Amino acid sequence: MEQNNKTKIFEDYPIGKAFISLVTPTIISQIIMIIYNYADAWFLGLTKNTDAVAALAVVMPVFIILNAIASLFGIGGSSLIARCLGRKEPDKAKKVFAFSVWGSIISAIVYSIIILVFAKPIIYLVGGTDATYPYIYDYALITIVFGSIPTILNNVFGHLVRSVGGAKEASIGMGLGGLLNIILDPIFMFVILPQGYEIVGAALATMLSNVASTIFFIIYVFKHKEIEVFTLNPKDVSFKHSIPKEVLFIGFPAALSTTLAMVSNIVANKLVIGAVVESLQSAVVGGLGAAKRINTLAFNICMGITQGMLPFIAYNFAAKNSKRMNKGIIYMFVVAIGFSLIAITFFQIFTRQLVTFFVPGQPDTIKYGVDFLHIIEVAVPLCSICFATNTVFQATGKKFASFILSILRKGVLDIPLMYILVNLVGELGVLWATPIAETLSVFVAVGLLIPFLINNAKNNKQTLDLEN
Repeated sequence: MEQNNKTKIFEDYPIGKAFISLVTPTIISQIIMIIYNYADAWFLGLTKNTDAVAALAVVMPVFIILNAIASLFGIGGSSLIARCLGRKEPDKAKKVFAFSVWGSIISAIVYSIIILVFAKPIIYLVGGTDATYPYIYDYALITIVFGSIPTILNNVFGHLVRSVGGAKEASIGMGLGGLLNIILDPIFMFVILPQGYEIVGAALATMLSNVASTIFFIIYVFKHKEIEVFTLNPKDVSFKHSIPKEVLFIGFPAALSTTLAMVSNIVANKLVIGAVVESLQSAVVGGLGAAKRINTLAFNICMGITQGMLPFIAYNFAAKNSKRMNKGIIYMFVVAIGFSLIAITFFQIFTRQLVTFFVPGQPDTIKYGVDFLHIIEVAVPLCSICFATNTVFQATGKKFASFILSILRKGVLDIPLMYILVNLVGELGVLWATPIAETLSVFVAVGLLIPFLINNAKNNKQTLDLEN
């Protein structure tokens, strides 16, 4: 069966080949996704409409909640599916697949209703102003209220398909949406819709590209019935065998991390706005948005490296092959850290050019973007260590350790630091909270990871001794 051929990548491939096969498509997918996220900001920047650029930066945290929901069911589901396959339990894996898909659909509907009903207070809560409100509302209405299901589903499908060894197929599906968004952006923004409706065009391009990606995955699942895990039948949803508990408990730290990142962004936006005079508020928010988009390139590629290895680690952990699992973990750490060091070197050299690319012709916004990027780029190597460590805990079902790392990086450490540092050094202090929080989180991550690896090796050795 194709299922067995897919899982050979976890069992039989040499470590280097397995790593490249799993991680390369995921990285490519992340790059495409990043480019399409950048496309909205870049095309809006061409309009020289500072309010529209600022609106996109403000609405992103609300949009990112969709990614949190996708992580809840996608990462939780993919981890459990890979472990079920490692324990040779394909029937349970199929039930997990169904629960993850339909759970994400219901959650998407609930979130879209919340945004529709409470749009005005939510927009002002996340940093919207009278000038940016109409732009934020239009973008949220199209991408979240109308587009929540395809946005969440295409991400969930990407995780679940990857969990059975389909890294290439998952990346094609997610990359398809990204490429389509890049193509549709200028068409909707500058050709189809009249001047002044550019943010509506950007939102339509985003929604339709996610619809296309979701359709790709649905067709793929239907055409590959021989992969016994795949199902879209709601009758296959099961609440037995602790499936909801296992999926949600593992996915929750990942979803929480995304949500806390959103909260962190909201706090950062509000604090930098409050730290400057009113005439510079849109510029400082636009600069912050530009700096974070650039930095996201490195963050997301590190995430691609680590997420690509999640099913490999989960499968071999469940199969009690700790030697193979540990080799995969080492590969993951070395590549993630190595890439992050190259990335910050590049950012350091080309800071102004990168910021100017996103906000051309806006000198105040560029100045803030340059200053902000110089600070937050320091966190990239630290973040890569936390990402890799958290992936190990997500893959192996270590809920508490994953939870601790999630709330430390975003929420427990960085938000209090923002309030402290903004009073000490102004708007730049808000950005310094990120590398300081990541530094402290690395110490905790290493302190949790080393004992886990030692104990896992001991337990597996004892199991083998008993079997012999």
